[in-house]
Amino acid sequence: AAQADLRASLQARDFPFHYLCGERDAKFRAIAQTLAADLHLIHHAGHNAHRDNPAAVIACLAQILAS
Repeated sequence: AAQADLRASLQARDFPFHYLCGERDAKFRAIAQTLAADLHLIHHAGHNAHRDNPAAVIACLAQILAS
């Protein structure tokens, strides 16, 4: 599906930004590298990291919230 390109807005932000991405999702890993965000790779996951490895997504979010 077509989605708005929000990269310019995300690059200009003045707040912390955590970017979760499946390690096998080449497209969104490449996008993440342009955003100067805190990148969190979800191991054993592709584009649908929340489905591929839900435990890792939960652990990552818990770590972010605890920091």
